[in-house]
Amino acid sequence: MDTSVLENTLKKILYKDNDEVYVFNVFKDLVLKYTITDEKLVDMGTDTLSNYLDNVKTKVKEEYLSGFMNLVSIPKLKEKIKDGNKIISFKYQGLDTNWYKISATIINDGKEELIFSLRQKQDDNVVTKESKDSKYNGLVSRIADSILKINNVFNLDEKKTNIKNVEEYINSILNNITSSYPEIKKSLNTTAANVSGRKDDVLLIVDDDMLTRNMIKKVFSDEYKIVMATNGKEAIDYLNENKAKGITEASDNVLGIFLDLTMPVMDGFAVLDYLSKNNYLYRIPVIIISGDYGKETKAKVYNYGVADMLEKPFDFEVVKHRIGNFINLYKSSNSLTNLISDQSNELKDLVNPFVYSYKYDYENSINSINKYIRIFAKKIMEDYPEYGLTYDKIEKMADASQYYDIGFYSIPRMILKKKENFSKEELEKIKNYPLFGVKMLDYVLSLTSDELYKKYAKNITNFYHENYNGTGYPNGLKEDEIPLEAKIASICINYYNLYKKVGSKANDIIISKKSSMFDPKLIDSFCKVLDDLEK
Repeated sequence: MDTSVLENTLKKILYKDNDEVYVFNVFKDLVLKYTITDEKLVDMGTDTLSNYLDNVKTKVKEEYLSGFMNLVSIPKLKEKIKDGNKIISFKYQGLDTNWYKISATIINDGKEELIFSLRQKQDDNVVTKESKDSKYNGLVSRIADSILKINNVFNLDEKKTNIKNVEEYINSILNNITSSYPEIKKSLNTTAANVSGRKDDVLLIVDDDMLTRNMIKKVFSDEYKIVMATNGKEAIDYLNENKAKGITEASDNVLGIFLDLTMPVMDGFAVLDYLSKNNYLYRIPVIIISGDYGKETKAKVYNYGVADMLEKPFDFEVVKHRIGNFINLYKSSNSLTNLISDQSNELKDLVNPFVYSYKYDYENSINSINKYIRIFAKKIMEDYPEYGLTYDKIEKMADASQYYDIGFYSIPRMILKKKENFSKEELEKIKNYPLFGVKMLDYVLSLTSDELYKKYAKNITNFYHENYNGTGYPNGLKEDEIPLEAKIASICINYYNLYKKVGSKANDIIISKKSSMFDPKLIDSFCKVLDDLEK
């Protein structure tokens, strides 16, 4: 290629003789290699990108490999450049113990976009704070992989494993991290026992009906310590007494709450208000047990963000299976949250690999669905003013939709490989993935102060698989029980996925699902914007 483009780029970077220059043509799997001699570029031949990366793996410590992957991805570089960085840099240590600095940017040779990369060896006596902090690049990828492994261990057949084995397995994962990052060992050690599940973990049963309390106790007493309350006040008193110990510490570690709605002294809704105000609902699965299963009650209850709602009488084997899944899911999430909260500022972004990976994989769909929602929701605002939509709400809704499938990574890979002929248990795991997504959002959006934005993001992630006729998942909501933003997102997401496969035929398919999958009123508005969506 014309080296004048490279020379112009070099002028923007401090360089010296013996520095190495690499130009990556990602789409052609081509790497152009140069070295700098007497301030001039000397051609050192070409290589394939795959060979280059294989070579890197033999020379670089494992914890820095993710940094190299980020620097050979045009989308990821563009994302960083959006933040105001013209040149992206990071430092790493090679297996030869030397420190190096890599600087990269995107260039254009007049035909296509290329990645320009400058590799510089660092002086032995100049290991800056940035160099020391760069070791956390590897921690990010390790934590991401560990979260998946810990989550997947709970998907094992319970008959083929036991708590001791699970604890040993989790400790081996965490020890792998602490061997390279001893500064986080204390936090991980206190986390491991909680993740694995201990005999003194508590299930709190809040119900004025003695028969129900005793039946639930009988089902779970072999696995958990059972604490019972006959009304909401007793439950809150118990939680307050244990609050000082920390919700994941000491002997009374509340892992789940069964809550009746109709009780004397203080009812279930008052308890839900307390749990919501004191941030229990995102840490502990709350399962409502009630004889009142009406539409209004369900809508009100799910608006709190409870894990599930069961109508009396219920199948205790089903209850046992579902509470087990919920507890394991919440414990995995809580462990990550506790770990993060104990670390320095550099370690508070440990969950970001999931977000980056998700946004990278879903970039095209996120951008398209974002546009669809803006177009579609504006028409709904015109057609149905009673919904109270505004331009500001539509913007937030469209932006919040970007997380709609973030929980998908929680499905074990062995299940995803099948693609069909799923067992009942496998289908259950698939249907629960929106719940994992909502748990991820509890952390991802923890610094976001806009409550409406957070509400939109969680409702879309949790409920866009719900069907208007009640046949969807994870909660089987129907009609007006499904939040408006989830209904709108569902039509846009399904339209996008169908259009990729069958083109304009997607229009007819979406319309044919009127009153079954989709709200008929919204489909009427959808028909009016089809031309705009296709554009």
